[in-house]
Amino acid sequence: MLDKFRELSKTWLAKLLLALITIPFALFGIQYYFHQGGGGADVVVTVDGTGITRAEFNDNLRDQIDRMQAGLQGARIDPALLDSPQMRYQALDGLINRYLLTAYADAHHLSVPDSMLAKEISQFSAFQEDGKFSQNRYEGLLRERGLTPAIFEERVRDDLKVQFEQEALTSTGWVPGVSLDAFLKLDDQSRDMALVEIPVERFMPQVHVEQAQVQQYYEAHQEQFRVPERIRVQYLVLSANLLEQQVTVTPEEVAKAYADPANQARWQGPETRRARHILIPLPAKASEAQRSEAQAQAQSILKEANAHPERFEALARQYSRDPGSAAQGGDLGYFGRGTMTRPFENAVFAMKPGEISGPVESEFGFHVIQLVDVKAAKGKSLAEAAPVITQELRKQQAARLFGEAAENFSNLVYERSEDLKAAAEKFKLPIQTSGWITRGGPTEVPLLANPKLQAALFAPESLKEGRNTPAIEVAANTLVAGHVVGHEPSFVRPLSEVGAGILQTLQHDAAVKLAQQAGEARLADLQSGKTVDLPWSKDRQFTRQTALSSGLPPALVTAAFKANPSHLPAFAGAPLPTGTYALLRISQVTPGNPADVVKRKQAETGLARAYGDALLTGFLEGLRKDATIRFVNKSVLEPPKTP
Repeated sequence: MLDKFRELSKTWLAKLLLALITIPFALFGIQYYFHQGGGGADVVVTVDGTGITRAEFNDNLRDQIDRMQAGLQGARIDPALLDSPQMRYQALDGLINRYLLTAYADAHHLSVPDSMLAKEISQFSAFQEDGKFSQNRYEGLLRERGLTPAIFEERVRDDLKVQFEQEALTSTGWVPGVSLDAFLKLDDQSRDMALVEIPVERFMPQVHVEQAQVQQYYEAHQEQFRVPERIRVQYLVLSANLLEQQVTVTPEEVAKAYADPANQARWQGPETRRARHILIPLPAKASEAQRSEAQAQAQSILKEANAHPERFEALARQYSRDPGSAAQGGDLGYFGRGTMTRPFENAVFAMKPGEISGPVESEFGFHVIQLVDVKAAKGKSLAEAAPVITQELRKQQAARLFGEAAENFSNLVYERSEDLKAAAEKFKLPIQTSGWITRGGPTEVPLLANPKLQAALFAPESLKEGRNTPAIEVAANTLVAGHVVGHEPSFVRPLSEVGAGILQTLQHDAAVKLAQQAGEARLADLQSGKTVDLPWSKDRQFTRQTALSSGLPPALVTAAFKANPSHLPAFAGAPLPTGTYALLRISQVTPGNPADVVKRKQAETGLARAYGDALLTGFLEGLRKDATIRFVNKSVLEPPKTP
């Protein structure tokens, strides 16, 4: 569920298994809440007695599509992928792995430092406006995803734990030098090769195919010649986007929305401050002696910082025990009220730029603070906010119009089912006509590829009774109703139409067999040491990579580099996709250079990652072996039934 917003942030945390992050917590301590888990009635699978619900499964399934969509840089992905058994299995498998890794982390007391988590989260661009954190933006995005802080913060912590475990395993792969040498010698090995082809066309004159064979093939492969059922339709599209173009927003409406007290916080940006701090921590149950010692140390640091304020960053690196900011000289970036723990926040917002204050005691210890900068609250004027308000009002009115129109549209296409004219006239929609559509096949109009719409178009009510389809939601706030105006049933093309093609296919297949037999016979002669007179090409030097990039078929490249180079020349052969058989003569083999610094580093990185991934896979297999995993509802792995 969290992955959809991952692309919104550019910090390192965006690489984790989360995306939308909240910050309703103190700088160094996220509140602990009880997980509002689902009941047992909708459990899909249990892992060691803990249930994974259908809602969690559906969220993870949709997130996979979101990640694929992001990877394709805007190209559309068919939502029908959600119904793929492979995609559904991957979603459930990922949830099981996540649970196992989280449980292992908890059992071994792996925790996420609050300060590090809070600092990274406060820098998320998803929740920033004008370079600073916006509480309104955070709250809005959280509401859009239907999340509570309790559930969300627990997921964030769990996701970080999983990430730490994965990195610990995948980043510790080590490649022995001897293995790296051997890999580079093989991977970058080059072979000098000559090629000769035995073309399939040479054997075509030898092939004779009887008409009875054509008839037999035709009867045995009827489905190969079947033309699928197809239809042409007229259709109407009612969408909020279309209605939005018809909406007019007046300046008075914009001004009223701007002045609405409920919206004022949106236009009045809060004051933000940038501070550095040095944290001297206190144990959870510190004794009076420990408290006095920490306070004395903070007091000593404060004295030194006041004497040399220009050295505050160096002092923070030396003395601060906050893992999230010490390495940055104690820098906490810009933040507003409601972000930090209360004593810390009160001190910061009472200071002047450049001032050093402390020690300030919080539940985390003693802080020595330096206020770096203050950004005054800056509100947006009506003119500045007007474009945003206008767009929002237009969308709101369009959504309201769509809600009102949707029911009437649905009723009208049902009641006046003989055609679409009545609905088109009432809602001022153009009647559009499609090209030929086959069930499940590609369409010129993506909306018409919707499985539910196609099921309705190919239903007897549409084909035999000539009625409109119901108004079907094919996308968010988009309804489509269709009417079949052309229908061709499925049929098998007659032998008279396809016979010539079958004859050519059978002739070619027979010639391919003869070419392969001839090629394999010559290869056997060459490998046994016999002299075979062949028109070899000029020798060319290839590595595996250059051979593939030059266009040599993978099967031929594989055969070439599998050939035993102990006795040269060596020979190999393989059929090409065209049916032609190719023979190779390998005259020289040159090992790769393990001393190449650039290639060595690349290979070491790749192999280490591969070893690490294998280690993670083995680790997960071990966790699965020790866990009790029980499927409660296997139906989620099956595509939903089309009505």
